[in-house]
Amino acid sequence: MDDAAPANWATEILDPQDEQGKRRLALLQAAFDVVAQAGFEGLRTRAVADRAGVNIATLHYYFPGKQKLVEGLSRFMSAQFVTLHGPAPKPSGFPALDHLRQEFADAQFYLKQHSDLLLIQTEFFMRGQRDPEVKKVVEEMRSHWLQSIQDILRQGMADRTFRSDLPFRDALAFLMATLSGTAWARPEQMDAIQRQAESWLLSPLAKRRLATMKGSKKK
Repeated sequence: MDDAAPANWATEILDPQDEQGKRRLALLQAAFDVVAQAGFEGLRTRAVADRAGVNIATLHYYFPGKQKLVEGLSRFMSAQFVTLHGPAPKPSGFPALDHLRQEFADAQFYLKQHSDLLLIQTEFFMRGQRDPEVKKVVEEMRSHWLQSIQDILRQGMADRTFRSDLPFRDALAFLMATLSGTAWARPEQMDAIQRQAESWLLSPLAKRRLATMKGSKKK
């Protein structure tokens, strides 16, 4: 759900080369597993320490308090979203459309292969509705994705791939709601959701060119 630019920091989190980094990763994976199994309400530092097979003092050395653990878990999840991607769509000749289709390919990939990642993301969002500290973490997680969708929209509107009559805010709200909603969709529904989104967003010019390209391939 994000571009390749932050890949270096994500790799440092998910594939550390030093012992401290590896221990930190093991603790974050344990926290991830605890939330996947017991929900956010079950996230306790002692439960995480027990699952990781370390004492509570070791956990507190890396994460001095539950809030720091929550922040670390959010970065761990963000790193996975940055590095885990579905198959790249066939090039359409419209870069913005290809980037948007990659977002849908990623969503379908998460549904099929990494449903636990979506589950925990949902746990974060729900907890953030009533916990101001978690809300800050959620907003930080969401800001990177929001920026990526904004960039896709700006590119598509600038090169006339997307409709010019749409207010930017409306188009952004529509895409964020649609993509966020895919977390509760079934994998077999994704193609229909994507087609409806493209039908609403694409400009008449882009639709004509895509239809022409499709017709040429059939001949």
